[in-house]
Amino acid sequence: MEMNTGAILTAMMLGVLLTAIASWAVSGLYRRRMLALMRRAPPPDAAHTAAVPRAAAPAADRPRARLDLYANRRAGWRYLAAVSALSLLIGVTQSVLALLFVYGDDMLSLGRALTLGAVYAWPMALTWGLLRRWSWLRTLGAIGLYLLVMLALVTWRSISPQPLASSLTWLGGLVLIPVTVTLLIGASGRIRAVAPYLLPIFLLLAGSSVIALQIMVSGVNDPPRWLIALVTTVGAWPAIVLLALAPWLLLAWPAWVIARALARAYRAKRFSDLWYLLAAYWFVVLAATSLPSLQGAGLIALTQFIPWLWIPLAGWALRGWLAPQGVPPTLLVLRVFQQDAGVQTLFDRVVERWRLSGNTVLIAGTDLLSRTLDPDDLFTFLNGRLADRFVASAAQVDERLRDFDFAPDPDGRYRVNECYCFDSTWQQALAALVGQADVVLMDLRGFREKNRGCRHELGVLAAAPHLQRVVLLFDGTTERALAEADVAVAPPGRFVWVDAARLDQRRVREITAALLGDAQAK
Repeated sequence: MEMNTGAILTAMMLGVLLTAIASWAVSGLYRRRMLALMRRAPPPDAAHTAAVPRAAAPAADRPRARLDLYANRRAGWRYLAAVSALSLLIGVTQSVLALLFVYGDDMLSLGRALTLGAVYAWPMALTWGLLRRWSWLRTLGAIGLYLLVMLALVTWRSISPQPLASSLTWLGGLVLIPVTVTLLIGASGRIRAVAPYLLPIFLLLAGSSVIALQIMVSGVNDPPRWLIALVTTVGAWPAIVLLALAPWLLLAWPAWVIARALARAYRAKRFSDLWYLLAAYWFVVLAATSLPSLQGAGLIALTQFIPWLWIPLAGWALRGWLAPQGVPPTLLVLRVFQQDAGVQTLFDRVVERWRLSGNTVLIAGTDLLSRTLDPDDLFTFLNGRLADRFVASAAQVDERLRDFDFAPDPDGRYRVNECYCFDSTWQQALAALVGQADVVLMDLRGFREKNRGCRHELGVLAAAPHLQRVVLLFDGTTERALAEADVAVAPPGRFVWVDAARLDQRRVREITAALLGDAQAK
């Protein structure tokens, strides 16, 4: 069968669309299941106590964690330098391979390879957005600015003047498909945590459907008898649909096995969530660049996928350089529920920075689903075993906390650990989590007297004997006087209030400084 670049690109875009649709459905089902389980009250047991639980005391031999704002900032810049250098390395390698095998070996020169490599490294701007958790609008702006700089570079380095429209068309062609794909699977907050992990499954299924239809088209002049019988029986369009979906029956199980293997690899720390996204987006970028070249250059164009191997190699090589030092502190995140947009922004701008310094623990909720769901969570839900993660009694709290993962990922960032609770067990879980924490970040924006759960949390935080710092965020809607009365028994200086009515960069720096022990740093 003749190579059909259009069919391959169609399969990729179809896989992306199916991923977005399936992710939207799975995310909604996951959210509803979470809410139903949280509201469920399991049968009482002997371990369930009616007394208000107090914060668990930390282990006597537990070393005191060090809070270091400047170490956090150095880690951030070090990480940014690492992924930027990786993007340049991939871009330059791809340019050398393209000049050798696609454009012709007489095109290869050092200056041309470096210039084209800088252009091919445009996903660096996308990487910055992922790392800093920028909004998609800001990320697209960064990509556009990067391409404008590359346009100036290409114009300056061109041997013969090129029409501006021609250069813009070429640059636009490089980014159109990859940016479309990333927007489809990552722009919506509802599916951003689900889609990247379903993408390999639906790319495989969509590819099988397109191949089946290509085989059918190639034999249209001499169709087999069974195909004629099928079309005669059900009609042309139903037959096409059946033939397109038939390979799914064969590939459904292998696709599921691949997905489960992905979840096991994540659980075993073979990769981090951020490096998985980098790998997924770079694969799409390289595919969008190399697949159109198949028609003219043949299979040799697939050599442009080789630079993708720099990602796992760099992940392995940089483990020591990116590894954090010292005893990591643990941050407990508490919040007023039903404030989804505000707490998601807070997570993006503050907690993601914290992950370079230490662990994060919280009580699971649907408000942070798009920020905390990982492949292990996703496939536990798809297996119908999400209820097994919920704490059904006080006796199970310690067991759940022992399953927390407090070791850094290979890229030096720490994971977010969630405690899944029913309405009848969250207080016991809270007490245990406070015992694990060194620092607490509590979002009290929108806090009112009716928020009895938050008032209970404030009381537990005030009485805990070991906490180094509790940072409370407030805005104009916060009943601050009531909250201050709830923490009146706390040791002096434990609670730090920060006005978070606007989470701009200055305020984010102030919150980060307060969490890491330097309230004066800006």
